[in-house]
Amino acid sequence: LYHLRRGDVTFEELLNSAATESGIYHDDLRRQWWNLQQYPELVAAYQKVVMSSEPVELEQKLAFKLQSLGLVQLHKQGAVPSCDLYRQYFSTYLG
Repeated sequence: LYHLRRGDVTFEELLNSAATESGIYHDDLRRQWWNLQQYPELVAAYQKVVMSSEPVELEQKLAFKLQSLGLVQLHKQGAVPSCDLYRQYFSTYLG
């Protein structure tokens, strides 16, 4: 909102760059990517989640770790990305 108010970017530019290295969320996205890379088993599990259009069943331990990082929401049917921003950003790295 700060960037919009100052006129640095338009709303459309903000949305288009949100899931990129130049977007306003880049620090959070890089931190989450770094967190994932510390645990290769989480990378593999999260890859399944972001690449699927349906909820993905994961090993319980991995599902809870991804949930604790804020990367997934857990439903009866399985895990889904917690937000579309994460799906867009991580599909670039994990796709």
